[in-house]
Amino acid sequence: MAFELDRRRFMLGASALAAGLAAPATLRAQSWPSGPVTIVCGFSPGGTTDTLARLLASSLSERFGQPVIVENRTGAAGAIGMTAVADAAPDGQTLLFSAVGQITVVPHVSKSLTIDPVNDLAHIALLAEGDFVLNASVGSGFNTIDELIEGAKSGTVLYGTSGAGGNLHLFTEAFLHAAGIESRGVHYQGGSALMPDLLNNQVQFALNSFNLSAPYIEEGQLKPLLIVGKEGNAALPDVPTGPEVGLDLLAACMDWFGLHAPAGTPSDVIAMLAEATRASLDGPEMAARIETGGLRPVGSTPEEFAERIQSDYALFGEIAEASGMAEG
Repeated sequence: MAFELDRRRFMLGASALAAGLAAPATLRAQSWPSGPVTIVCGFSPGGTTDTLARLLASSLSERFGQPVIVENRTGAAGAIGMTAVADAAPDGQTLLFSAVGQITVVPHVSKSLTIDPVNDLAHIALLAEGDFVLNASVGSGFNTIDELIEGAKSGTVLYGTSGAGGNLHLFTEAFLHAAGIESRGVHYQGGSALMPDLLNNQVQFALNSFNLSAPYIEEGQLKPLLIVGKEGNAALPDVPTGPEVGLDLLAACMDWFGLHAPAGTPSDVIAMLAEATRASLDGPEMAARIETGGLRPVGSTPEEFAERIQSDYALFGEIAEASGMAEG
C-alpha cells in the first residue's frame, strides 16, 4: 500500500514536471509581443527596403494588436542596422528587415563587420524577390548584350553602381565574370546619383532595379539589354535573361527582402512571425504593392529562408573572391 502511494506520488510529480517543462513555449506564445515591436531597417526612408518594411509592420501590428514601429538605422550598406539587431535581446521585440546585400554580400567585402549575419540572426521569412535590368546608355550605341560584350572586349567600357561593395556591385562583377570581359567600375552614393551619368554616357552601363529604370526605358533614354535574375520581365518581353544568353550564373543574382530576429529568439515566436508574414501576402494590398515595385511575393518558411541564405552566401563569397572585391 505504501509502495502504491509512493508510485502515485511519483507519477503525479512527473506529470507536473512535464507540464512545467512544456509551459514556457506556451506562455511565450501567449505573452508575446509584450509591448511595441521595432523593425530595424538599415536603409533610408522612402527606398524599396523601407517601403516594404513599413507595409509589413502595418500588417503585423494589426495581427498582433501591438504597435510595430520601423526604425531606420542607416550606414555601411545596412551593416549598422543589422549589427544592432544581432546584438539585441533575443526576445522577439527587435527585428530586422533586410535586403539581400546586407546578409550575403557585406560579410565578404567588409573587414569592419563585427557579426556573422548567417549565424547571429534567426531567419524568419523571405517576403519578396525580384530581378535587375542591365541598362546601357543610349549614347553608348549598344543595342544588345552581345554588342556590349564585344565592345568591352575591344575597348574601354565603364559601368556604374549605386555603391561600392553592395549587391549591385557584386552582381555586375558576376556578369563580367560570366561573360569573360573586363570593365572598370565607377561607384556612386545611391541610384539617384548614378542615373545622370548613366543617361549622359559618362558610364556606359549599369544594373538597376526595374522600378528605377522603367521611366527612362519608356522615354528611350536607356536601352535594356539583359534581365539579371531568375525570370523574364513581362514589361520587357524582348529582353533576355542571363541563362537565355548562356550566362547561367546570373540566375542566382536576385534582389530579395526578408525578416530576421536575433539568434536565440524563441522558436515559437519565430514561427508566429513567419506565419504572420506569409499571411500578410494573402492580402490584396500587400501583394499589389510588391508587384507594383517589380517584385514577386514569396512568403517562405524559416527553414527555406535559411537555406536560401546559405546558398547565396556561399555563391556570392566565391564571386567576391574571384573579382577581388573580397580584398577591399
